[in-house]
Amino acid sequence: MSDLFRPIGADQLARWLFTELDSRDSAFGIPREYFYSPDLYAPYRTTAFGHQIGTPFGPAAGPHTQMAQNIVAAWLCGARYIELKTVQTLDELDVSKPCIDMEDEGYNVEWSQELKIHESFEEYVRAWVLIHALHHKLGLAGEPDVVFNLSVGYDLAGIHKPNMHWFLDQVADCSESKREFIDEVATYYPEIRYINIPDRLSDNVTLSTMHGCPPEEIEGICEYLLRKRQLHTLVKCNPTLLGPEGVRSLINRDLKFTDIVVPDLAFEHDLKFDDAIPMLRRLQTVANSCDLEFGVKLSNTLEVENRRSVFGPDEKMMYLSGRPLHAITVNLAAKIADEFDGLLPMSFSAGASCHNVAKLLQSGMQTITVCSDLLKTGGYLRLLDYIEAVRDISITRDFALATLRSYADEVRTDPLNMKSEFVTSGTKTDRQLGAFDCIKAPCVDACPLEQKVPRYMAEVRDNDLAAAQRTIHADNPLPCTLGRICDHLCEEACIRTHLDEPVAIRDIKRYAVDRDYDIERPPVSAATGQKVAIIGAGPGGMSAAIALARGGMQVEIFEEQSYAGGMVGGVVPEYRLPRAVFDKDYATLAELGVEVHFDTRVGRDITLSQLRADGFDNIIIMAGAQLGKTLALKGADNDGVLDALHFLRQSKERQSLTIGEHVAIIGAGDTAMDCARVAWRLGDRQVTLVYRRTIDQMPADREEIAQLLEEGIEVLELAQPEQVIVEKGKLRGLRCRRMQLSDDLDASGRRIPVEIPASDFDLSIDTLILAISQSAVLDFLEGEPIAVNERGYIAVDPDTFATSVPGIYAGGDVANDGPATIVKAA
Repeated sequence: MSDLFRPIGADQLARWLFTELDSRDSAFGIPREYFYSPDLYAPYRTTAFGHQIGTPFGPAAGPHTQMAQNIVAAWLCGARYIELKTVQTLDELDVSKPCIDMEDEGYNVEWSQELKIHESFEEYVRAWVLIHALHHKLGLAGEPDVVFNLSVGYDLAGIHKPNMHWFLDQVADCSESKREFIDEVATYYPEIRYINIPDRLSDNVTLSTMHGCPPEEIEGICEYLLRKRQLHTLVKCNPTLLGPEGVRSLINRDLKFTDIVVPDLAFEHDLKFDDAIPMLRRLQTVANSCDLEFGVKLSNTLEVENRRSVFGPDEKMMYLSGRPLHAITVNLAAKIADEFDGLLPMSFSAGASCHNVAKLLQSGMQTITVCSDLLKTGGYLRLLDYIEAVRDISITRDFALATLRSYADEVRTDPLNMKSEFVTSGTKTDRQLGAFDCIKAPCVDACPLEQKVPRYMAEVRDNDLAAAQRTIHADNPLPCTLGRICDHLCEEACIRTHLDEPVAIRDIKRYAVDRDYDIERPPVSAATGQKVAIIGAGPGGMSAAIALARGGMQVEIFEEQSYAGGMVGGVVPEYRLPRAVFDKDYATLAELGVEVHFDTRVGRDITLSQLRADGFDNIIIMAGAQLGKTLALKGADNDGVLDALHFLRQSKERQSLTIGEHVAIIGAGDTAMDCARVAWRLGDRQVTLVYRRTIDQMPADREEIAQLLEEGIEVLELAQPEQVIVEKGKLRGLRCRRMQLSDDLDASGRRIPVEIPASDFDLSIDTLILAISQSAVLDFLEGEPIAVNERGYIAVDPDTFATSVPGIYAGGDVANDGPATIVKAA
């Protein structure tokens, strides 16, 4: 696909729109049922620069307002205040690509206008004509009630260049270009010749200036636009007006976006608050003398360091938008409004969404434009939710300033603005997207089992739980278990994260499979005569046994423990997975005739050679990773230092545990969460989880972390264990060193923690539990030339799971990359 950005021809555009509308009852892919129907008596109708507008919403100057078809699509969905893409004299830019990163909070590169000035003007005229034509053709009430807001930049010298003068002249009188396009449209909609379409495209403008533009130059440009061009004028302000402490405390401390770094440079070269307020007062006076309106647009994007891997290496800075910018800009709006007693007109654009537009209007914002939210799933249709959100609200200007002050406090703690609320960066999967047939639910891509999530969601919705069970069982060998303790990556991939919150896929699966239905299970093939031995009755071994038995093979499992399930059966706490629930999955083995030999350790009670001699055609090693890793710390061999798996197993078996009054756990994965929460449940004691990074960098499931914190368990962040303190043979404490996050990133994109010199401190504890991953125990391979990788796990072919020895296969935690999640093992 070409990366060149070109407008389509006038005839092609008109033919596309009106042919689609007549033949498919849709426009630019938007079905007619989603076209906004104006309400002439709606409380949200307002005015902008003396013009009536049907809604106060629209797309911000950006990717949605470069092309005519995008502008029209936004209007069809209810946009009535449309900020046109910024134009400047330099219109032959080499735009770095990709130029937008919208996985979660938004980022963009500084320059993204790819059209020349005359091309931009033609697009705006076409959109202007088509909106008036559609309003007529659709028979909508009243007038189009739309305002086009120009956006120009970026310095005084550029504004006075001939091409910018030409642009402003043409905007003031677009009659010639308008007539030419009407001739094109008339071929497909002849009635357009009888519609009154104003010759003036716009009488208002927003000034966008470069970072570092001095206040006197900003003021000079605004005076020119007001006095010479007679344009109602807004000046776009930068969020840095809030100051370094105001911006950083909001982003990094309150909202927990700790990975965002706002450089000092961003504040040094931008307009200062103490310079801005007098300038705005003077420009208000100028506007009043010209009988024009003047106000501010809040806000520009925020300059931050580029610490992500999306943009090119030459992009040292990137520009923040979305929900963290929302909190900053609301607080900036409150600060500016206080200076003007709430009387300075404001247009708002910073992380607006259907969740906050009502409060923004009640806070005195006259118009609200949006970019980041429209780049999420649903696109322009999301504007309909904005209108619905304000349909019944009361907007009283008398209380606007007080509401804004209150809202400025609210946004600091609103969960929707916080980094940790949802993981929204997983909806883009690794699947290649072709030009055709590219639609597939990302939740299916994210699931290692590739479960048919949309199908069983629909079946549960229709209350056909028996059908849902059949769908689930077709792909999932352990549905009851995974309905409770799956790490549910499907939910991180759910596109609903870009709307409100992910569908509770795991919980819905649990709801479906917990019901007892006599359903038809997946079919069993005719007997093949082949025998398979599986070493280990954990999730991987059970899943392999179920699949092979259904394939017609005779399967036997050899399990060292006296129970099935491996770590799931012997380690996962009862409060997360009751044994009775797991037993429902285990029962499938008996139904399929799988024989399980408990208390049978391969290498001790039977060897691989003996299994072959007993007639097994193939052997599958699913032994898991059962040995907890240790830390090379002085004193770590003390009896008070416990292995996580040993601790959890003893707890589950209800063995007597003496762990004292203060327990510390080293680790940050799901096993560490289990250890901490189990220790907390053992009685009235202090439990501390020690981690050398920060909470937001923990690999554990977000839900597990949240529940741990809700239970009051302390997390000691940025603390690296250095020594186990032992006195007279007894564990007394843990010496740690304080860490800080450096500017360097590791392979996963996380900031690397580094030691703070002379920062050691002691933590008084009675028991230390190590939960820092597991390794495989492969002593039963003696005499077998099975290849092992450098990490100590069995090397297998990733597609066939074959080892280096014919007839022997391996999978789950014992193979290749080692310990993984339960669903991956299954």
